[in-house]
Amino acid sequence: MSQVHVIIGEDDYLVSEAAKRIIGDGVGLETVDSANSTNEELQLRDLREAEASLLTPPFLDPKKTTWWRNVGFLPQSGKGGSSEAVKAALEKFAEKLAAADLPENQHFILSGPRLLQTSIFAKTLKASVEMVVFSAGKPWEQAKAAAVRVIDLAKEMGLSFERGAAEVFVARVGPDSRSLASELAKMRDYLGGERSTIAAADIAEVTSQGVGVEPEIWAITDALGERNFAKVLDSVSRFERENGFAVLVTTVVEKFFRQLAELKDAEAKGRFREAAEGMNPYAARKNQGFLRNWSLNELRAARFRFLELRERAVSSQSADALVVARLAQVCRRRAAR
Repeated sequence: MSQVHVIIGEDDYLVSEAAKRIIGDGVGLETVDSANSTNEELQLRDLREAEASLLTPPFLDPKKTTWWRNVGFLPQSGKGGSSEAVKAALEKFAEKLAAADLPENQHFILSGPRLLQTSIFAKTLKASVEMVVFSAGKPWEQAKAAAVRVIDLAKEMGLSFERGAAEVFVARVGPDSRSLASELAKMRDYLGGERSTIAAADIAEVTSQGVGVEPEIWAITDALGERNFAKVLDSVSRFERENGFAVLVTTVVEKFFRQLAELKDAEAKGRFREAAEGMNPYAARKNQGFLRNWSLNELRAARFRFLELRERAVSSQSADALVVARLAQVCRRRAAR
C-alpha cells in the first residue's frame, strides 16, 4: 500500500474526513495550505514547501504526515488554470511522488477540489499512489448520493430518518456534507433525548436552507393545502423574480389541485389507500390532512382556474400579476362560504 495519497473532491467535508483517517491522532502532522495561493509566486512557494517536507524523513520522531491541502491549481479541464511554470513544476513533482519510497511511519497527502484525470500529472501518479476521487456528478446524482450519506451521518449521531425524510433534508440543506452534518447536529439538539427519528415536519421546523439551494417549490403547495394565505404569500415571494414565474407556479399548483381532487374523490369512495399507492408515505399522510380543508368542488374549481391561468401564461400573455390574486381567491373561498 502506497504511503502517498491523493484525495480529490469539491466536498471539503468528505476530503477532510478521508485525510483524517490517514492522519490519525495528528502526531507528526505538517500542513501546507494553498487555499489562498492564487498566483504563480505563492503556488511555486507552496510546492517547494511541500516537496521539502516530503523529502525530510521522520528521523527519531514516531511518525510524520505531510498534508498539502486545498491545492486548487492542479491540472483541470477548461480555460485558465495555473501558469506554464506551475504546470511544469507540478509534473516534475508528480514524478518525485510516484518514485517516493517512504518508510512505514511517513505519509504524504495531497488534496484539492479538481484534477483532470487525463493530465500528465494524474497519469504519472495513478500507477503508484493511492488516489481517491469524490466525483461531483450531475445535480440529481449528487442529491441521491447525499441522501445515502446523510443517513449514515445520522446513524453516527444515533438518529434515523422517517421514510422519505432524508431526501427532504438534502433538498433543503443541499448536498454539501459539512452543512448536512452541521444541520444534523442542530436536529439532534432539537429532538433531545425524547426522540431519535427525524420526520419531515421536524425538518420544516428546524432545518435551515443551504446557501445557494433553490427554494423548495413544495412550500407553495404545502401552504395552499393548509389554506394559509400568509404562508402562500411568503412562499410565492421566493419565486417572483424567477424567469417564467407564472408558468412555474401555475403548473405546480394545477397539478397539486388535480392530485388533491383525485384523492378527495377516492377518500369519499373509501379508496384513499388505493389512490395513494406508490406515493411517498409522508406525502400521502400530509395530503390526506389537507383534504379536510377543501371540498371536492372547491378543489376542482381551483384546478380549473389555474389550468386556465397556465394556458394564458404559456401563450406569452402577461399573467404574473394574476398569480397572487388567483391564489388569494382560492384560499378565501372557504372563509366566504
